[in-house]
Amino acid sequence: MRNPFLQAAVIIFLLLGNVGLSVGARAAGREQDCHADAATQQTIQPMTLRVALYPFVPDRLALFQKIEAIFECENPGVNVVLISSPNATDNYYDDDDAKKKGIQFVDADVYEIDTVLLSDFVNLGKIAPIELPFDDLAPETVKAVTRNSNVYGVPHWLCGNFLFYRKSDAAIANAVTWKELVGTLGKRRATLLVDLKGRSTLGEWYLTALSANIGLDVAQTQIVSKAPVDTSAISYLQQILSACAVGFCRSQTLHDNTGFYARAFVRGQAAVYIGYSETIYYGLREVADNCLPTSGCMSEDEIAVRALPRFDADKAETGVGWVDALAIDATLSGPKKDLALKFIRRVVSDDSYAAMLAPEWPYASRYLLPARTSVQIPNAPLYSELLKAHAGRGTGTAPRLNQALRDVAQTVTCALPVDRDDQDTRAACKIQ
Repeated sequence: MRNPFLQAAVIIFLLLGNVGLSVGARAAGREQDCHADAATQQTIQPMTLRVALYPFVPDRLALFQKIEAIFECENPGVNVVLISSPNATDNYYDDDDAKKKGIQFVDADVYEIDTVLLSDFVNLGKIAPIELPFDDLAPETVKAVTRNSNVYGVPHWLCGNFLFYRKSDAAIANAVTWKELVGTLGKRRATLLVDLKGRSTLGEWYLTALSANIGLDVAQTQIVSKAPVDTSAISYLQQILSACAVGFCRSQTLHDNTGFYARAFVRGQAAVYIGYSETIYYGLREVADNCLPTSGCMSEDEIAVRALPRFDADKAETGVGWVDALAIDATLSGPKKDLALKFIRRVVSDDSYAAMLAPEWPYASRYLLPARTSVQIPNAPLYSELLKAHAGRGTGTAPRLNQALRDVAQTVTCALPVDRDDQDTRAACKIQ
């Protein structure tokens, strides 16, 4: 009979040995990759840098830890504390003064701010003007971080909706308007997938549709002033939804299932998928994790991406995009301010982008879209088309726009089809 206590002791010993080897290997790897010069190691003082990074990115914790490890490795004595409070993560967009909810209620040294919130941060006096460390930033990103001729953030990521489709589908590639796209899908009895659920999501889509009709500046002014919902903009969104399969696009369950629509797209459940650049990562990860050669899933090389169609063929539509920008707390000074600026410059450096975005076998790139146009991410073929499709997009800059978009979303959601199983929305909209 085997001795169970001896067996347990041996197993624990082996596990501890493996842990030691693993930690040692990681430490050796970090030392090998670390390029802190001797002067830096001698002059740096022990210091803590509190950082609130934009939370809605694929594999958030792994991405943040990579940034933290790089900077701490190169700056001995520095402790980067990545803030993970609810206001810095799940409640990022809540913008609720009464309940003290939202990213504006976070105290940090470095903030990553969606530019829909940037004017609010400026008006609250939370952030200070900053110089741009590189000159290859996409022009629309510089405009997005500028208020009253002052720059308040260093652009990091570009954000916005894109249209993904099969590369061989010329009709989808060449569709000028949503009407043309929806008509093409209808003739084939094919569908599209898009998430039109959630307060921030619906608010953005309404701004996109409204700005196509009256221009971005007027559109955001109307939304912030609580003007009645525009019926033409609602009709535009209803047109998109008409190409969705029953049970998709307006489902709360699928909205909460991050990456579901991208995964369904690569499995061939729709001819078109619409979403942010980084969401296609979930689909490509599905291919790597769960698709067999016989599954019929699309490979990365079979996928193409383009800008959204126009709502009106006769109007020049720039489209709507956003920027996530890194800003410094207005109270920083001296060595702490210097350290914060050094951190931001490091985060948007070429090799930091590569470390965060280069594919790690067997997966594809995270496909977050760098704000710097000259950054090259190897083995990630969709980037050139993504950057081209985002170029020239406008960004909402009005104060309190974030809250106004979330407020108008309730009216918009009631004006659009509501899933029969979505009892909460049906009750809120007083639908029998």
